[in-house]
Parts: sequence; C-alpha cells; structure tokens
Amino acid sequence: MTSFDEMVKVILERARISRNELMARIRQKQDELGGFITAEGAAIIIGRELGVELVKKEPEVRELTIEDLTTSMSGVDIVGRVTRVYEPRTFQRVDGSQGKVGSLTIQDQTGQIRVVLWDDKTSLLEEGKIRKGSAIQIRGAYVKQGIDQKPELNVGLRSSVIFEPGDARARNLPPLLEAKVKICDLKTELGEVDVLGRVAAISEPRTFERPDGSTGKVATATLMDGSGYVRVSLWDERADFIPTVRRGDVVKLENACVRPGLRDRPELHLGRRGRVLLNPPDPEAAEIPPLVERPLKISEVEADMQALDLAARVRRKLRLHEFKRDDGSSGQVMSVILADETGTVGASFWGGAAGIAKGLSIGDIVLIRNAYTRSGLAGPEVHVGGAARVEVNPAGVSVGELKPSRIKIGELEAGMDALEVLGRVVDVSKVREFARADGSKGKVATLVIGDETGTTRVSLWDGAAEFANQMKSGDVVRVSNAYSAIGLLGQPELHIGRQGELEVNPFVEEELPQADVLSMAVAPPERLDIAKLQKEGVRVQLRGTIVRVFHRRPLFDVCPLCGRSLGSVDHSLLCEECGKVVTPEHRAVLSFLLDDGTGGIRAVLFGRIAEKLLGMSTQQVFDAFMGSPDLVELYSRFNLLGREVILTGVTRYDRYSNQLELRVGEVGIPEPKGEAQALLEKIKA
Repeated sequence: MTSFDEMVKVILERARISRNELMARIRQKQDELGGFITAEGAAIIIGRELGVELVKKEPEVRELTIEDLTTSMSGVDIVGRVTRVYEPRTFQRVDGSQGKVGSLTIQDQTGQIRVVLWDDKTSLLEEGKIRKGSAIQIRGAYVKQGIDQKPELNVGLRSSVIFEPGDARARNLPPLLEAKVKICDLKTELGEVDVLGRVAAISEPRTFERPDGSTGKVATATLMDGSGYVRVSLWDERADFIPTVRRGDVVKLENACVRPGLRDRPELHLGRRGRVLLNPPDPEAAEIPPLVERPLKISEVEADMQALDLAARVRRKLRLHEFKRDDGSSGQVMSVILADETGTVGASFWGGAAGIAKGLSIGDIVLIRNAYTRSGLAGPEVHVGGAARVEVNPAGVSVGELKPSRIKIGELEAGMDALEVLGRVVDVSKVREFARADGSKGKVATLVIGDETGTTRVSLWDGAAEFANQMKSGDVVRVSNAYSAIGLLGQPELHIGRQGELEVNPFVEEELPQADVLSMAVAPPERLDIAKLQKEGVRVQLRGTIVRVFHRRPLFDVCPLCGRSLGSVDHSLLCEECGKVVTPEHRAVLSFLLDDGTGGIRAVLFGRIAEKLLGMSTQQVFDAFMGSPDLVELYSRFNLLGREVILTGVTRYDRYSNQLELRVGEVGIPEPKGEAQALLEKIKA
C-alpha cells in the first residue's frame, strides 16, 4: 500500500469497525508512541491488531541532483563525487547512550552538499571505504537543515551507499579539483590542503593544559615528498595516530591547515576536521622518493623525539659536570651549544659521550646518530646517551653557518639566540667589576637602547663591557650574535657575551627616533576587549578578572652573572654562557587566565611584575614554596583568584598550545575614578 487512504479502505473492508473508531485508534496509537510514528505506520499496527495484515510497499526512491534537494525530503537517491572526508567522532545522547557521527561532502554538476553518516554507517569512513575523489550513490537518505542553515543529506539505518555505481548520473560527474599540493608549494594563504609525504621524524604525544582547564594533546612529525620538508602538528585525537607510525611510512593528510611557523615558514596543523591515512593506496605514493637518512636541521628538532640524527657545528662548550645518581654511583655530563644555519640547540653528552664532548673545539662539526630529545626551559634539548654514536668532522658532512636574525626590539622574547638588533642609545652605565664564584674577575656594563617599537636593556660582559666607555646617549649601535633573557622587571633584555659583537655608529640608511623621544614614557597602548585579539606582537592593555590560576612552580632560576636561564634539573647549576657552576638566583613567575566578559587569555608575568601582583619579594615566594610543597595550598595563600587587574603587555602565539597569550610588562589595579573618566571619554567619542 502506498497511501494512507488505501490502507484505511482495506481495513474497513476486512474488519468490523467504523471509520470514526478506526481513525480514533490510529490517532491514539500515534499518541502512545510519542508522535514518532507516521499515520501509515500506526494503521499497519492497528490493522494487525484487527487481523488485517497490510504490506507496506517500500517508498518510492527519487533520483535527484544536488540542486533539487530541500529540507524534509526523504527516500532520496543521489549520485556524487566525494570532495572531503572527515573522521567520525563519538557523542553522548540525551538518554546517556553513545552515538557516532561522521561526515563528507559530495558534488555533482549542479552543486555540493554535506553528507552526515550516523552510527553503524560511520564504519564506511573508519574502514576507508569512502575515499576522496571516488563516485558514490546514496539511496534512501533524508534531508535536514544543517547548522549553517543549508540542506544536508543524512545517511541512516535504512540508507545504503553504493561505490562506483553504474548509474548514468555518475558519468556526468565533474572531475575532482585536487587540493593536494607539494610541500614546496605550501603557502599560508592556501588555507586547507591535502599533502602526501613520507615521515622523516616523529615526536611522542604530550599533554598540556588549556586556559579553560581542559587538557589538550599534541604530537609533531616532519614530512618530506622530494620537493621539501614540512613540520606537522597533530592535535588532540589526531595525536593518538602518531604511535602507529614509523619513520619511512607514507601518510596522506587531508583537510590540514597551513599556518606560519618559526621564521614564517609554513607549517601544517591537523585538528578535528583533519584526517590521516597511513600508507594509502594512492598511485602517487609510489612516486615519493624513499627516506634519505639525512641528519635533521636544528629547526626540525622537536621535544620528545625518541631517535634522531643531527649534524651541527659546535658554537659553545661548557665545563664537564660530575654528579651522583640516586644509587650512589657517579656520572658525568657535558653540555655543548650546537648551531647550524637554522638555529641553535643545547646538547647534553652523558657518560662516555661526555669524554667526546670534552675533546671538541669551537667550530667542529659533529654528526650525532640515535640521540633523543626532551623539553627544556627554552625549547627542545638533545641528549646523547650510551646508545648514540658521535662522529667529529666526518668526511662529506657540511653545516651551514648561523647568521644573526635581524629583529625589532618590540619582537624580543626571552630565550632567543643569534640576534641582530639596531637601536639608539638612551642611557649608558659605567663599567663595573665583579668576582665570580671561582674567584676570577669579570666586567659588566649596561645600555638602554630603543627603536620605533620600544626600548630594552643590553648587558655587555667582559670584553664587550669596554664599549660602554666609547658610547654616549644618542649613539646608534648594532648588536650582533646576542642572546635574550628575562630581566629583573620581567621584560626580555639583550646580552652580549663571548661571541657577541657590537658596532658603534655604523652606517645605516634607516631612521631611528631620537634619544629624547625614546627616553620619554611610552604612550599607553589601546585598551581592547580580549575577543578582539587576533594576532601576536600587539602591545595592548586589558582589564579583567583572574578566573583561573595555573598551579606551576612559581620560580625559575637564572645565572647571577649573565642572567641566562639555567638548564635542566640534572645540571641546573651549570651556566651555558659563563661555562661555570654558579649558585642560581630565583625569579618569580605567574600564569593565569584573565577574563573580561568577552573572552579569556592566558597571561604570564615574570620577575618584579609577578612580585608586584603578589605583594611579595622573590625571596618570600621562595620561602613560601619551600614551606608548602602542595601547590594548591600555596596558590590559595597567594589569593589571586577573583582579583580584578589591568595588564599591559604584548600578545604572543604559543605554538604548542595553539593559542595567543599575553606577556605582561605592567600590572595595575583598576581605580574607580580613573576608570569612570575613561568610560565617559569613550562614550563621548
């Protein structure tokens, strides 16, 4: 039976019941089932109760094109070519049961539509049966309005999917406009792309905490395709894919986002919308060259790599350090700063490898095989253990020279190395001498320099300190091969050590602000809503409430001689710059989530800025930390939660948590009269 009226007619002919009574029972049956059954379905049930068996014909399937589809259609038969495939996800229904949903997009000559697959039908995605570019026929689907208010096709229990159908409509499907690009052609303006490549390096997944308190996960890999190499970040559920991958495997990334990375090189990010296919049956996979066992560049080194090869040049050597293990045995470690044309990295040589490191000379090339990495204070650190092999100045291995990176003062961040900065001198201090822990003498002088983006303090050590006697306010200086560290006020500052260079009044074509302009107070930045923050490197002022405090160690250690952050806990008293064992100085550090009603952002405060907010000296923070090993209890004593503050700082993109944060340079408490006046001026404007 294809119509309700025909069903009613048959029941009335075969059963002793009036039409009014039959219609009442059908409506009652619909009410009993909560309205989830059609009149035809209710008629079949009532007919069966009256001894009349009705056989309901399958609904007529309508052969349509995508432009014909509108909401509320059912029994749809459509043919299309797959243009995008998205991994299924699980969700919890209102009744507490688990469901699954996945999606894809298809196109024909008339348009494109999103297709949603529910529950068991998602296995077609999980098993890789639905592939991008293939033609499929979907029968028995229904159309609903999607979140974007556009029609979307739903594939449920009664629907079917036919692969490479013989339907005549399949012959008219347009070819897929392939989004797959070569690594050498990646550009941030491409947005979402597909990339096929071979895995050259992998890092283990690691977890991190987001400002909203949720836990995230990220893993990284390096892909090559013969045209180049690219760094890939896999987020959350996609990070779980990494343990199944081995170096040399071919992977296809679908729906990956292209974003700028270090030095604005393109990187790929794969989130929930992304898809990873391991060793796909893609004809182009066979054309990707085999993995060449080449050493990594330093810019490709990530934290938590289990095995990597690295070729680099010795930039600095630190002294050999002996330590005691927990079992009472002795060990040795020696740290070396390595460099290539892409950057610098610290390497710790342990045990027998420490003897090799001791014999190295500045400028030597080292080829390290089977090392591993860990996360350090300023990024990944390379560890050379017993399983590693080290070759010194091997034949046929060359390493590019590290050239200083030119930056503006406003772009300065702590932990940067090999920097070149041009600025005008605002202030010069006298050279002073100091005694090191080993009794040797040292010299230091300080400058304040500025450009159109801001000012910073520069420390000149030992031989470089003599330049202070040749300078005066108003001079122009070019600083090369400098490094940056966190100063007492929590701001990044420049240091010129043994490898640093300084030119006084070099010939330059660009104009710099005059010293009297730079020495004036910098105009306060614009106060913005957090929701309006979109990019890094912007100096802003925010007013909001501390709604969450991150319970981290509220201190970090620096060398008292040069200000550089010290290394990992295994040799935390060893200063890389000074090459000496020192007694560290502590600096306070805080991080919390600031909310202003429009959004939230993580704020980080260092040094005196953190002290000012806490109302405590660093020594008091240290004493409180040592006396209260429970961080929850310690931070409750700090009484930060719920406080309203005004923060001034610079936005910075944290590549590991994939979000903006604020590096705070000034902190204040809202003053009612001033805030009211500012609000009044804003209203008038």
